[in-house]
Amino acid sequence: MDGYIKQWNDLILNCSFNNTYKMVWSKALVELSLSFNDNNDEETETIAFDFNEIGELCLKYYWNQTIYFDLDQSPNLKKPPEMITYTKELIKEFFFRRRNVQPIRFEKVDFNSLKMEHNYESTIKNIAKIIGQDVCWRFKKLNGNSYEIYDLDIKKGKVFFSKHNVLQLKEHSDFLFTIINYRWTQILEGFNYSPRISRKVRAIDEDNIKRISLKKFHKHLDLMFEDGQRKCFYCSEIIDDTDVSIDHVIPWSYMFSDDLWNLVYCHKGENSKKYNRLPSEEDIVRLENRNILLLQRMENKSREYDQLQIAVEKDYLKKFWTSFKG
Repeated sequence: MDGYIKQWNDLILNCSFNNTYKMVWSKALVELSLSFNDNNDEETETIAFDFNEIGELCLKYYWNQTIYFDLDQSPNLKKPPEMITYTKELIKEFFFRRRNVQPIRFEKVDFNSLKMEHNYESTIKNIAKIIGQDVCWRFKKLNGNSYEIYDLDIKKGKVFFSKHNVLQLKEHSDFLFTIINYRWTQILEGFNYSPRISRKVRAIDEDNIKRISLKKFHKHLDLMFEDGQRKCFYCSEIIDDTDVSIDHVIPWSYMFSDDLWNLVYCHKGENSKKYNRLPSEEDIVRLENRNILLLQRMENKSREYDQLQIAVEKDYLKKFWTSFKG
């Protein structure tokens, strides 16, 4: 391994942390190296990246992890990292302007059309300020030593690399992204009870966060209503066909999967209102009973039957719910 890349490897895998700032910082620098085109900069020996462009990438990473999975980025729930606070404020405003709770990747949001240019620019400015105060210089320090992997001008808000080092980052970007995600997953597992954290971290890069149609589950859920009238799991009232929705009792953002044992009918309004709310113990007990009865009514010739049977036997519902509560 090249000596320069080994320094990055050591810093990423062994850095101290009380939040995930060092991960977004390092990931942003590696991503920016990919945009460097040596053919267009033959006489340039020093490459500068601005804190604002780095801040925009940090916002992208935190936006996508937060809007889909609401992952905690530090152990202090009463005082989350400021970058997360600013990110959540922007997300809150985004939902207010769209009046829709469906999450959207950062890359696909048009802040101009939502008339959120000021909110967006202000958020990046605040993140860039945090980068200068708390992140850029701390990342280089490990066990009392300073790794001179780049130079800084904090007053001007810039980080400087030699052209050779930027090309090294670019060449080894796949390796660096892998260890950053690995370390990020390790850190998140220290203060999140959510399952599949590794998958969630990788999904942000792979653009494979998809909310598929749940219509295929209708034929199974309908077995609970012998008179053909679907009822809301939460209020027990009959649901009109135009108002029916399928809800994840334990939120999808937590499970990151669609499982029959966690799906119920409800009114569309109830589904939107619930969003990421943790279900009550009463709801969990009712769903456990529902699953037992549904298993009895299903034919044991389907993949869904097998999955439901395993979930009931292994008590997935109670175990995941308990884990979610921490």
